[in-house]
Amino acid sequence: MAQQHSSSSNRYLIVLLGPPGGGKGTQAKKLVEVFGMRHVSVGDMLREEVKKGSELGNRVKVIMAAGELVSDELVGQIVGSLIREKTGETILLDGYPRNTVQAEFLDSITDGESVYAVNISVEEGQVIRRLSGRRFCSECGKIYNTYFSPPVRPGICDDCGTELLRRPDDREEVIAERMRVYREQTRPVIDFFRSKTHYFEVDGNWEPQAVFEELCQVVRTFAS
Repeated sequence: MAQQHSSSSNRYLIVLLGPPGGGKGTQAKKLVEVFGMRHVSVGDMLREEVKKGSELGNRVKVIMAAGELVSDELVGQIVGSLIREKTGETILLDGYPRNTVQAEFLDSITDGESVYAVNISVEEGQVIRRLSGRRFCSECGKIYNTYFSPPVRPGICDDCGTELLRRPDDREEVIAERMRVYREQTRPVIDFFRSKTHYFEVDGNWEPQAVFEELCQVVRTFAS
């Protein structure tokens, strides 16, 4: 297991890229444990607002259920505020930017700060199986997959015995729409960052631990 890094005096921002179901959230949480950075998942932030039933959450709920993207302006307000509040703290961004408008906005507010983009590249067929098979426990939060990591008893959490649920945005018709949006709007973000100095890519089709080890190698090249 990799050793945890000591904190650096130099702040940097890591943008974790990849398709929906590409493993960004899982890998981000593991990277945070090793490198001690702050994980910011825009998707989790939005889902938390939906769960709370806030005004923002109610606006987001309809959009997410349809597999569409929340407006650039709305998400930009959230991300921009968070980055400004966390001055001096290294941030790992998961789920943002999702299009070139958001990428350009992020570039404009970092004010010359070091931004490192890491793309987890995954084949589309693999992505579809990961998303359509994903299930979660509403009680303890554990995640399963009916294809790759099923529970012992179908539909029941191994840890607490609660019935497993599927996210509304993991339905087949919504997945198809999410992939269409990804192809048309999010893939160009990779080209945007590829044109910058600090761009890296790892193969996300491997087993999660292998992907994680490669990610650690990449992060160590600049996280000192």
